[in-house]
Amino acid sequence: MQIGFIERKGHVLTRPTLKCLSQVASINPTLGCIHQCAYCYARGYSIYPGDGKVFVYGNMPEKLKKELISRRKLPVYVFFSPTCDVLQPIPQVLKVTYELMRILLEYGVGINLLTKGRIPAKFLQLFGQYKELLHIQIGITTLNRYIQRKMEPYAATPQERIRNIKQLCAIGITPEVKLDPLIPGVTDTQSNLTALFKTLQEFGVISTGINYLFLRPQIKKNLCKALGKTPFLPKILEHYQNAKSIHLLAEQSRVVALDVAYRKRAYEQITALASDFGIYAYVCGCKNPDITEEPLCGINWGQHFKKTSEQKHLF
Repeated sequence: MQIGFIERKGHVLTRPTLKCLSQVASINPTLGCIHQCAYCYARGYSIYPGDGKVFVYGNMPEKLKKELISRRKLPVYVFFSPTCDVLQPIPQVLKVTYELMRILLEYGVGINLLTKGRIPAKFLQLFGQYKELLHIQIGITTLNRYIQRKMEPYAATPQERIRNIKQLCAIGITPEVKLDPLIPGVTDTQSNLTALFKTLQEFGVISTGINYLFLRPQIKKNLCKALGKTPFLPKILEHYQNAKSIHLLAEQSRVVALDVAYRKRAYEQITALASDFGIYAYVCGCKNPDITEEPLCGINWGQHFKKTSEQKHLF
């Protein structure tokens, strides 16, 4: 593993490519991610430094302070983070991430955090002080450690993510759960999701965003490498035999998606199953433009912060 520091040249607060986040700001504290999830689209980016390499923008906290001071209007909230997990188990990453979050919260700027990492105690203490400014999403699609380890080799275990939820609830923050990406024939089965929804219900989770895996050339290559010796790979590729190329509203790019009829039917079944456990499941149009045009991720997240802030959007 190669860890290093690099200097951030441009703005710290940037405009996300996701349509549902187009009116807020995002932060990427690192270039590269240790989790090496097989389905990660960022591993196919030209600026991706390569597996096993993570470079931290060490000057970001100081630049962020200057940016906030100089701006006439602050964002309602900031999204962490489109191309990396900011809670990677790397001390240098956690230090910079903590400082960035602390600065934003002290300025009254909300934080929308999506993570598949373990939340350290220091962060939980910070979150407890500013819980009205936090919207936290835990990415998890299975409780099966074998499946998770194959798909997300260096991310937190399912048990650690459930512990995240438990600890967040203990300080008064009920997180949202992201079932993204669902893997056809592997993590979208009734038995897998029933076990997951039952556990989430126990902690009072009431909302989840759902989305299926997209196949891009690099993702397919990574999947073949990660799952080549498992029974999962043939099953997955079979589902994508009738896949279609669609234009994402998220990144102005085309991806290979499961047949729309399959996704519609599956989303309806998953939504009904989640409802049985008192959980609202939604599909966002930014990643499913052939099913809905509603950017529900942004709408749901935005409603959370509208309750606590009257600030104008940054962009």
